Amino acid sequence: MANLGSSSQAVTEYTVRVPKNNTKKHNIMAFNAADKIDFSTWTQAKMERDLSNKKIYQEEEQPMFGAGSEFGKKLREESRKKKFGIVTREFKPEDQPWLLRVNGKAGRKFKGQRKGGVTENASYYIFTQCPDGAFEAFPVNAWYNFIPVAKHKTLTAEEAEEEWGR
Repeated sequence: MANLGSSSQAVTEYTVRVPKNNTKKHNIMAFNAADKIDFSTWTQAKMERDLSNKKIYQEEEQPMFGAGSEFGKKLREESRKKKFGIVTREFKPEDQPWLLRVNGKAGRKFKGQRKGGVTENASYYIFTQCPDGAFEAFPVNAWYNFIPVAKHKTLTAEEAEEEWGR
């Protein structure tokens, strides 16, 4: 039987502070280990939101009255959406994926998709050590998985058949 009482290990205690003002949101960027990402070789990195889906959320611009308008079209559309249970969501830029461009135009591109449900059942914190030796803990807001964007263009079915026929 092991003797648990005679432990001769040195224990170091640290102070952990959680700041009260959470105006900044901290996110985690996760990369696949198989991609072999080396941050030390990065000379430039630029992140921006992928807002290409914005046009999907926009409705067609039709005149409400006058030439080219339809009488009661807005009411008909609303009743049709209620009838079929169509719920329209508004476009939120913060819900869109991130685009990360490394080392300018010739470098690699990554797309960061938000990993859902990470912060629902657990709490993650980012710890930073202060000059006085204490740690500050910041709650993680979201988790993003970054995958490389394919550099080649994919072909449509017609283009693939044409290439196959050559």
